[in-house]
Amino acid sequence: MRRIGNAVDTITAFLGAAVAGVSLLLPITFTWTGQTTQYRLTSLINSVPRGAAIGVIVAVAVAVLVTTFTRPVTAWATALGGALGMFVNHFAGRHVSSPDMLTTQNYLDSVCAGILLGALGAAVLRRPGLAIGFTLGGAGSFVAGNLADALHITAQDPLQILETPPRWLIAAAVGFLSLSTYHNRSRPMAERSPRLAVELPVTPILAAMVLALVVLMVTEWLNRQYQDAPNVSHAVDIGLAVTATALAAMAAAMLLPGRDGVGVYLAVSLVPVFTALGYAARPGWGVVALLAITAVGLFIGTRLPSAFIAITMIAGLAVFAIYNGSSDINVVDAAGSAGLALTTGYCCGTARPRYAPSGVLAIAALYLPSIITAVELRPDGATKASTPGCTALAIVACSAVGIAVLYFFRPRGRPPQSDEPAEGETLADI
Repeated sequence: MRRIGNAVDTITAFLGAAVAGVSLLLPITFTWTGQTTQYRLTSLINSVPRGAAIGVIVAVAVAVLVTTFTRPVTAWATALGGALGMFVNHFAGRHVSSPDMLTTQNYLDSVCAGILLGALGAAVLRRPGLAIGFTLGGAGSFVAGNLADALHITAQDPLQILETPPRWLIAAAVGFLSLSTYHNRSRPMAERSPRLAVELPVTPILAAMVLALVVLMVTEWLNRQYQDAPNVSHAVDIGLAVTATALAAMAAAMLLPGRDGVGVYLAVSLVPVFTALGYAARPGWGVVALLAITAVGLFIGTRLPSAFIAITMIAGLAVFAIYNGSSDINVVDAAGSAGLALTTGYCCGTARPRYAPSGVLAIAALYLPSIITAVELRPDGATKASTPGCTALAIVACSAVGIAVLYFFRPRGRPPQSDEPAEGETLADI
C-alpha cells in the first residue's frame, strides 16, 4: 500500500506542477472575450508576464509558510486549495465571465497557480521520488512552450486559446491532490524543539520579490523603448537590461542559503535562451517526446551534476539560437527543442537546492518573462536577426560569472546553512 501511495503522490506532484506551470506561462483564454476592444486584449496580454511575476512571489511565500508547519498534510491541503481555486475560477469564467473581468481572472489564476506550486513543492521536494515528479512536471511545462497543436488552437487564429490549462487537466490534478491529501493525513509530525515565537524565514521571499519584480520591470521598460523608437538598435538599452537582470539574479542567489542560488542562475539563463529559440508549435506527440528527453536530462543531472557543464550547455543553445533561432526548417526547430529539453532536465538535476523554497523559486523562475520578448526580430539583416541569441548569450555569461562568485563565497567545505532558525530567534534568515 505504501508503494501505491507513493506512486499516486508522484503522479500528483507531476500533474500539479504541470498545471501550475501552464497557468503561469499562458493566458487563461482569449475566447471568452467575445467581441471586445483592442485595449482589453492588450490588457490581457500584458497581464500574463505580470501574473507570472505575482505567481512566483506567491509560490515562494507559500512554500516558506507551509515549511514552517510540522504536519505534511498542511502542505497537501494547501496545494489542493490552490487547485480548487483554479477550477472554480475557470468554471466561473466559462459561465459568467465578461471581457472586463478576464484580466482579473487571469491574475486570480496566477495567484492560485502560485499557491499550488509553492505548497506542492514544500510537500514533495524533501522526498526524492516525489521531487522528480514535481521537477519533471514543472520543467516539462516550460520546455513544451507553445501548446497550440496539443490544445487544438487553430493556425488561422492563434488568439483562439480554448482554455489553459484545460478544465479536465485541472480536475485531474484536483482528484489526485485529494487522494494524496488523504494518503498523507496521518504521516507523523516532525520532531522540533519548542519555540517561543513564530519563526518565518523571509530571505527566500525577498529573493523571489527582487528577481520577479526587477525582471518584470526591466522587460516592460525595454518593450517601451522599442515601441517608442522601433528603428533604433537599442544596444545601450539592451546592455542596461542585461545588467539589471544579472544583478537581480545575483541578489536573489546570495539571499538563498548555501549554494541554492545555482538553481536561480540556471533558470535565469534558460528563459532567454528558450525565448531566443522561438515558439515553435508542437503537436501532442512532440510534447510527450520532449517530456521523455527532459526526463533523460534529469536522470543524467542527478547522476553527474556539474554547474559548469550545465551553464556550458545553455551557452551552446544560445550560440545555436544566434545562427538558427529564426529558422523555418522543422528539423532545426526539432533539434533546438530537443536540446532545450535535455539541457533543462540536466540543469534541474544539477541544481539540487537543500531548502524546499529555494527549489520552488528555481522552478517558478522558469515562468518569468524575458527581456528577449522585447527585442524585435527583423528579417532585414543577419545582425539584427541574431540580436535575441546574442542577448541571451550575454545573460548566460553573466550567470556563469555569478555562479563562480557564489562558489567562491560559499565553499563546499562550509557546513550548509540550515533552513531552520536557531534557538530563540524569531526570524530565520536575517
